[in-house]
Amino acid sequence: MSRILSRDCGFKMVYQYLFSSSSNPEDILNEYDLGEEDKSFALSIFKSATENFDEIQNKISESLKNNLKISDLYKLDLAILISSIAQIDYLSESVSLVINEAVECAKKYSTDNSPKFINGFLSSVYNKK
Repeated sequence: MSRILSRDCGFKMVYQYLFSSSSNPEDILNEYDLGEEDKSFALSIFKSATENFDEIQNKISESLKNNLKISDLYKLDLAILISSIAQIDYLSESVSLVINEAVECAKKYSTDNSPKFINGFLSSVYNKK
């Protein structure tokens, strides 16, 4: 359960970063009752996402269909995608696990259409491999 909370926390830190790159991820981290290992994992999601931000954004841009642009995406969905790609590409997390967690995150925080979009997008990107 705490790994789920770590992913949730990591996503929220990425979401905050989208609005202010000078934001302090510790503010969000302190909202969660996580052990040290889980805090470390949440921070690793955030650091992987921010340190590789341009590469991740390029991957998203190249994978969008129907003439969509990153600027067309809901910020919540974008944060979910960024944190998910960071986990898969830079933290070597299981693709299916991360996709499942991303869909749950979309159900919890985003629009009614977001879970289907997140699932379809991530599945199409990672099922090519």
